[in-house]
Amino acid sequence: MPPPPVCPLRTPAALSLNTSNLHLSHKPPLPTTLARGILNRKNDAQVLVPPLVAGALVAAFARAVSEGLGNELLTHYYLTTAAEGESKVVNVDRVLDRLLAEFTRALWDELFDFYTASDRGFTRQVALLFDGPIRQVVLVLNGPETAACLLDHIGPGLSRRKPSWSKDATGIELVLALQLVCGYWHREYPELSPGGSPEEISRTLCQRLVNGQASRGLVANIRKVLLSPHYVQVHLLETAIWDRLLKRRRPPPRDGFHVAQFRFECQLAIRPGEYASPSEIDLSARQAITGTSAECQLGTVLDYVDKHWQRCGRLVLAGLNDAVKAAYQSSEHGDGFSGMAIWDGGSDDGKDVFCPGLRLLHFEVESGFIQLTACAWAHSLIDIFQQMSWICAALGSAPFGGGCAAESAVEVTEGNYDGDTMFFNCSMAHQPVAANGEGLPWLREIPGTVIARGFPVGAEP
Repeated sequence: MPPPPVCPLRTPAALSLNTSNLHLSHKPPLPTTLARGILNRKNDAQVLVPPLVAGALVAAFARAVSEGLGNELLTHYYLTTAAEGESKVVNVDRVLDRLLAEFTRALWDELFDFYTASDRGFTRQVALLFDGPIRQVVLVLNGPETAACLLDHIGPGLSRRKPSWSKDATGIELVLALQLVCGYWHREYPELSPGGSPEEISRTLCQRLVNGQASRGLVANIRKVLLSPHYVQVHLLETAIWDRLLKRRRPPPRDGFHVAQFRFECQLAIRPGEYASPSEIDLSARQAITGTSAECQLGTVLDYVDKHWQRCGRLVLAGLNDAVKAAYQSSEHGDGFSGMAIWDGGSDDGKDVFCPGLRLLHFEVESGFIQLTACAWAHSLIDIFQQMSWICAALGSAPFGGGCAAESAVEVTEGNYDGDTMFFNCSMAHQPVAANGEGLPWLREIPGTVIARGFPVGAEP
């Protein structure tokens, strides 16, 4: 964060360094941590430009990205907000933070390749440029203010953050904002200035920020991850986990293993008498459709799980399959559709090696619901929640009669803490696909089609 206006900025004397070591042949590290940088000083990740200058850069950059997106809005997240009955259900700020972090890494590499493309290579002037204006630009754009400011353009009202130093810095073009950064550094830190014309440097940076490969990648990623409907469930379920963890009233467990219970009101599409023996049940081999009626993909459950939940996906799938087998066997004996399965990492088959952040899985399957209790690290819990939600949406029974297709998704109806355990109650939301409406023609050839909505489609995860 930039220093408050009342705080004196660091002077060149406070930033004294040995410039004889600046002529290096390797690329300086990305300034995102306090790790040693090329100059070996402690303020490697400190924003030194004034708040108004930093705010002007953020506001101008956000407007440029929004224009690159055609000023499209995150429509699907407004629809999700309305369906959940409360505001800001999905933490879109966190998603944009990841995309912006990826963008700044790519921008850093792109600028390094550009400035070292000549025969002179990594000169002292280039080193000062990366330690000065470029470092400040990357640090500002990788800060928490950028995501909130960008959401003001493409998702007004969706940000959970309040604007601070970009609030009063709107209306400035990107090239002028970069001139303010470069000019400030040239004027306030002359001993560390890369020399040359700050205006020329700012024009070059603006060209890369607007038309460079990193910028095109950022726009493409926002279109793929946020403007499309294919990640809404992914972000919704991740947000649900983190919201519960951050509202925990007790200190977190020292070993990082949290306990969560997920209850899904879901009826799997398994009919009595469908199998001659419970041993024939194999959920991993079933066909599943993911996406929307206009854009979807068909494949086996195992293929999708292996692509998107590599850490512990097979363990979750195997545990659920065992519980379904037990329930089917129970129903065959006239005791009702009820079964359970447990995995505690104590087996000798080596499966636990593939998911070190998982300690316990306990499945309960009955007619109309599936309940899973898991003990795992936070990121593993997110994976488990997402995978189980996708399975319930993809393998659930067709909700509408007459063979009508439907797009299905999980809604988190309730989430709370009881002691050290998180509880999530989930129901299924179904949207019918009109037989004569828009959609892929082959979907109409499969009666009772269920499409898992809000999860990635395509070759890449």
